Amino acid sequence: MDSENRQLEFRFSFYTQKYKESIAFYKDIIQLPVVYNWNRGFNDSGYLFKAASGHIVVLQSATKQVEPLIDAVLLIEVDDIDAQYEFCKKQGVDIVQAIQKREWGDRDFKVADPNRLILGFYSGK
Repeated sequence: MDSENRQLEFRFSFYTQKYKESIAFYKDIIQLPVVYNWNRGFNDSGYLFKAASGHIVVLQSATKQVEPLIDAVLLIEVDDIDAQYEFCKKQGVDIVQAIQKREWGDRDFKVADPNRLILGFYSGK
């Protein structure tokens, strides 16, 4: 496959039994752009969200028990970390770590989605 002519992408996908809450979180609360969504019937629904240069795929799991990820952080780069932090606070997002400056120069903060999946927003600026 010739990848020199197009940019490859990264996707993170997960199943959730908290589907409606998760869609509301990503779409309405932190306002990630929706690229595509589908509903093909029972247990075949999902949303594809744009997140920086990658995508997050939220999939409905109506029948199987889904275990939360532990000690995993999905990192999303943003242009203005302070504006993103204030936006998340205003939206009532569960902030689990306030903005910190890292020794390598990045600044970041972390939030939890309805599944307790941790999202980290960061900026090198």
